Amino acid sequence: MDFLSRRALFRSVAATVLLAACGPLPPTQAPPKPAEPAKSAEAPKPAAPAPAGPAPTPTLPPVFTPVPQAAGTTKILMRVHWSGGRFNDFQKIINDYNGTQGTKDKIYLTLERFIAGQAGPIATFIADFQAGTQEDIYHLNDAYLADLAARNFFVAPPQEIQGYIKQHFLASAIKTGTWQGKVMGHPTENQPHMMFLHKKLFTEAGMDAVKDAPKTYDDIRRLSKALTKKDASGQKTQAGYIEHINSGERVMVQRMLYQALEGAPLVDDTKTPPVWDVTSDGARKFTDLIYNIAQDGSGSAEMGAQNLIWQGAKGGIITHDAWAVVFQVIAAGLPNLINEQHTISLRSSDGSKAGNISRNYHFLVSSKSKNIDLSWQFLKWMNDGPEYRMQDFQTNVFGFVPSVKDYPMPKPFPDQMKAAFTQSMGESTQTAMPVVKGLAEVYNIMRDNYDALVLKKVNNKEFTERLDAELKKAMQSAYAN
Repeated sequence: MDFLSRRALFRSVAATVLLAACGPLPPTQAPPKPAEPAKSAEAPKPAAPAPAGPAPTPTLPPVFTPVPQAAGTTKILMRVHWSGGRFNDFQKIINDYNGTQGTKDKIYLTLERFIAGQAGPIATFIADFQAGTQEDIYHLNDAYLADLAARNFFVAPPQEIQGYIKQHFLASAIKTGTWQGKVMGHPTENQPHMMFLHKKLFTEAGMDAVKDAPKTYDDIRRLSKALTKKDASGQKTQAGYIEHINSGERVMVQRMLYQALEGAPLVDDTKTPPVWDVTSDGARKFTDLIYNIAQDGSGSAEMGAQNLIWQGAKGGIITHDAWAVVFQVIAAGLPNLINEQHTISLRSSDGSKAGNISRNYHFLVSSKSKNIDLSWQFLKWMNDGPEYRMQDFQTNVFGFVPSVKDYPMPKPFPDQMKAAFTQSMGESTQTAMPVVKGLAEVYNIMRDNYDALVLKKVNNKEFTERLDAELKKAMQSAYAN
């Protein structure tokens, strides 16, 4: 199938879908039918109200027109996953380059939106690569790096650029984009993970979110109970602890950080295939915390989607990635919700350790590109200081925490939140998402098992046994060849 007809087919499936900037990953393939214990693990859906009238037609932002290609320039193709107005915001930067520095570099950067086919992002990337219709520059979620790098998709940057990245970017952010000892490109979209406490809900429960902030697992459980409310009929109206239903990426990030703080790393990626630990004492402590919150009735699982609970001030405690501050709290939450957030680091079970995690995207260059040197030349303009154009865009438009060392926190963050992120990322315990094959399928496994646990379909022992077996099977499959 030629490029136009094949990509047109993909777009016919997903043309009207607007991807969240950094929302949960689509699966690598059509999700498999879950194992028997998880069949009923979906959160109950409330009855839909009768429609008041025809639904309004959504108004999409106008397409931002690229500047014309100047004579004598070479076209370089980049694809990104942003949509709508966010795509337009990025196109403005590309227009600026094409109209100024690009004419001097003899480069014209063409920007397209990446849309995955029904088989998932990895299958789409592979199909493009095999057809020779791949982009020159990838803006890639690191969850896909190992699966694609193992197929020789990418070419490492020159040593000069690798050295610059090591000098100016955070080590944890670099790690998620390193393959076989080589730094593969510039880190972007750094997503550390924090705990957010709703100050007003704490006050209403007779507590102070600042003074009474949880330090230990026992504190989290106790406070979650105190923050939970039910109406006269016994229906829960407010959850103490917001649980991440149908969100494999989020629950893996959460578990990976908590286990790192316990000294029990979730995955050993120095071994082939990688070895996952969900059975050690450190791993079981986190499992028991989540299980006990569910058994206490303090969690939000049966109330519906976690973003709506957070945005509607119906939950007292949540842990989440940095991107959610702008995209879920500021853009979609109740008025003044951002100022009700008290932000703190995640801590070990006994409260003795704090730290954080890096989850990133990276700019990578295709090994099949006919313009490898020009691609890296553009990426230097986009990512290098003192301008740090990509970091400025990511931090001050999207609200993502910096991958660049000592770069200011996002302007939309309140001062307390900025200070909390800065302190957390300076703690001694810093981990990063693993660079392993099959990670997108691991997200599916994490999602299904976590949902079953918090919806009380399995107990903590059954959860551990099943998760352990499924992770082993996934790694055997991913590393079979």
